[in-house]
Amino acid sequence: MLDKVFSYDIEKFSKELLEAIANDQVIFRDGVAYWKKGLEHVGIIQHIPLKEVSSVGVETFVQGLGSLQSTLQTTIVAAQAISTATLMVAMVIQTQILSKKIEAVKQCVLKVSQDIIEQNILFYTDKASEYLALLQTFKLLLDNRTPLTDVNQLANNTLSSSIQLKNHLISFIGNLLNLVQTQKISSQQHVELIMQFIQQMMEILPIGMHLEFILSHRLNQNEFSQVLIENSHSQYLGLFSQYRNYLNEINNGLKEFRIKQDQVPFFEKIRLPAKNLFQYSIHVELLEKPAKERITYIKSQTDSKEF
Repeated sequence: MLDKVFSYDIEKFSKELLEAIANDQVIFRDGVAYWKKGLEHVGIIQHIPLKEVSSVGVETFVQGLGSLQSTLQTTIVAAQAISTATLMVAMVIQTQILSKKIEAVKQCVLKVSQDIIEQNILFYTDKASEYLALLQTFKLLLDNRTPLTDVNQLANNTLSSSIQLKNHLISFIGNLLNLVQTQKISSQQHVELIMQFIQQMMEILPIGMHLEFILSHRLNQNEFSQVLIENSHSQYLGLFSQYRNYLNEINNGLKEFRIKQDQVPFFEKIRLPAKNLFQYSIHVELLEKPAKERITYIKSQTDSKEF
């Protein structure tokens, strides 16, 4: 899969921004550099220019987003000082990487709904399909060529629906993991489909959650957007820990011969993508960092509220 990789156009950074970065006084959010909360300065430092640096062969969705950290390391600015979330969003909006991922998840959802004919499962696979459709709408709304003032009602409705569906899916995925862990699902084929579905959703949820956050921010819901990203981070971190711990238990059990391979036939199919998910930790940039960041907005932005 060939897609673009973006980086910040460092040559166009102002002297003020470079000094602020050197002094760890900057928060990057949605293509804009802000002063951190608690400083003498408040508000926007500079709108950040991006540039396309390459088109690369990307094997997986997570690898494509994870590659952005190494892209930053080639710049003159310390990589740890700059968030890659803006670059990930640019890649998602301006390329086909998200659309391709959505299609892959759709196929996985379809297999689950076709093979596991249970009312509860079908209800939530329908919710998953609705959520995936909303992610395409997010991509459209967040394209800079679309002024949100022209589609304000659609933007607010999309955000509201996405939050509700996300909450359904978080609960569903957690329940599915519990069922698999406690061996409540007898069919190994069904377990395999469910684990592949969980893996796919774990990959795409951080992007969906961050897009919610960015859309809310662009709608000037600054207080709510901060609460939203904090809640999303908490939700995802709980699932992430549960998922990683379960797979680590299986991996250790296989190494110690306490578990036989035929007891967990699904493991080999998700082992590598799960390893990439844990290794690249895209949720750190997309959820954890913005959940901890605080900005003081000037009056023209949000009536001087601090978040």
